[in-house]
Amino acid sequence: MGHVRVYTICDLLTRFYKRKGYDVINPMGWDSFGLPAENAAIERGISPKEWTESNIAETREQLDKMGFDFDWDREVSTCQPDYYEHTQKIFTDMLNKNLAYKKDAFVNWDPIDQTVLANE
Repeated sequence: MGHVRVYTICDLLTRFYKRKGYDVINPMGWDSFGLPAENAAIERGISPKEWTESNIAETREQLDKMGFDFDWDREVSTCQPDYYEHTQKIFTDMLNKNLAYKKDAFVNWDPIDQTVLANE
């Protein structure tokens, strides 16, 4: 229900400002990269692409049934090449300008997904 709560707040604000005469853009975005999703797909014997795309389709259908006012024409998904090609280029540019770097540091290690977790 956590996602529904957040989407409800955005939907409420979208409808409020539209009724006040504002032009409002309320796109949906899917942060669809990550080891948990990849591991879930592997556990089920399907490709991460198939797993992620089926989850997006199912969630989109559920959100439509709830009547949320999203601008689906502006939908983005971080696992699509036309999205991540830009983030990869930005990272490469930052790396080339020494704005991104590697160094030894203490990290929050997730032994299940075998990756580093953000401090947040």
